[in-house]
Amino acid sequence: MPVVAPFRAVRYNPAKVSDLADVVTPPYDVISHEQQESFYATDPYNIIRLELNKKRDSDTAQDNRYTRSAEHFKAWREQEVLVRDASPAFYLSETTYTDAEGNQQVRRGFFTMLRVADLNERKVLPHEKTFTAHKEDRFQLTKAVEANISPIFALYPDDLNEVMAALDQGKEPEPLNDFVDPMGLPQKLYRISDPEACRRVQELMEDKVLFIADGHHRYETALNYRNYMRELHPEAGPDALFNYTLTYLCSMSDPGLTVFACHRLVPRLDGFGAEDFLALAKPYFDVREVNLDGDPEAAKAKLTEALAQADAKSNSMGLVSHDTVKAYLLTLKPGVMSQEAGPDVEGPLADLDVVVLTHLVLDKILGFDNNARDQDHTIRYLADMTHVLQEVKSGRSRLAFLLNPTKVEQVQRVAEAGLIMPRKATYFYPKVLTGLVINLLCHDEQAQDCRK
Repeated sequence: MPVVAPFRAVRYNPAKVSDLADVVTPPYDVISHEQQESFYATDPYNIIRLELNKKRDSDTAQDNRYTRSAEHFKAWREQEVLVRDASPAFYLSETTYTDAEGNQQVRRGFFTMLRVADLNERKVLPHEKTFTAHKEDRFQLTKAVEANISPIFALYPDDLNEVMAALDQGKEPEPLNDFVDPMGLPQKLYRISDPEACRRVQELMEDKVLFIADGHHRYETALNYRNYMRELHPEAGPDALFNYTLTYLCSMSDPGLTVFACHRLVPRLDGFGAEDFLALAKPYFDVREVNLDGDPEAAKAKLTEALAQADAKSNSMGLVSHDTVKAYLLTLKPGVMSQEAGPDVEGPLADLDVVVLTHLVLDKILGFDNNARDQDHTIRYLADMTHVLQEVKSGRSRLAFLLNPTKVEQVQRVAEAGLIMPRKATYFYPKVLTGLVINLLCHDEQAQDCRK
């Protein structure tokens, strides 16, 4: 089934970069413009210059954000700010964080090269729709730098924890990196180059199906890049590095695996408020008002509790609007989804809050078809409910719809059924850092098979 391989990671040289917190970032697709500016100012070698270079009004085909990323990557390697490890390895990552209930958690996963497989092979299963513009952006970046700057985040089944046990047995005693990242989360990274441990990991992963958690755009880009490179280098063979992509793998049974909700904001509905929406929604939903007295954190706690309680009975979501200080709890009436038909609501999809929101609210009530939902100016996606409430209160968004988190087992059921959730149906937390390891996509190097 899936083929994983150790790789010679390109990493920051501790002799040139003393604190990784100054140079790593979250994935590009959760970085705001303000955060981009902040990362630029933090350090001249911040990975933001490779992963999300700034656009300029003067950009041309010869000088643009992608060519500048490639120039920085080349220069930093020449200056040995970035250096490549001498031998292939897997890289075990530990991230410590506080969950929504205030409990400390540690998520453990590992970085690997993953051989790209066409989606119809059912070795790597997606669960979300993607944005066309984002895929083109990532493809242009990959072509320019000839490397994976940030990883895909994928899940694998392992109830017995055998893969992590093999990694623990073979890991070096001291971490390569031990630091607190820019988001305040403690991070550790260990190298596993022991041949027996690497062989064991490859064998254990052979019979598993992988589920993409984050990075659907990056995975589809990896497919497109592989096909592009195969045309350029037909002599390279199936184990050339461009047939692989950088991936962070985490067990679905890992106790530190957490999924948050990803809420929807509607910036542009001029002259349209809560009462207008509720009048259209009443045939489908029972509506209850929620008083939001108190500060944003108190409002967030109240809404989170109300959503969880309502969802135990039926599909539910919250509504906040720019024209009222109240919030509204929308609970699906019995039998509504059974009357709906189409590929977007079949099988286990009909059980998901995010599908009810997309199909009934965004499409049927508000009239946002698939093309409209592909546009950033139509729908915005935020995981932080406090930020969502602030955006609506300020008037930067007219309405926002608040969701309960999609469960990991729901993701698995949808993917196994060959179905696709709406965009941004999940928000796995914490995000996997960009800048810990980089994977080169050389056409003249072959991946290592430790089983031979």
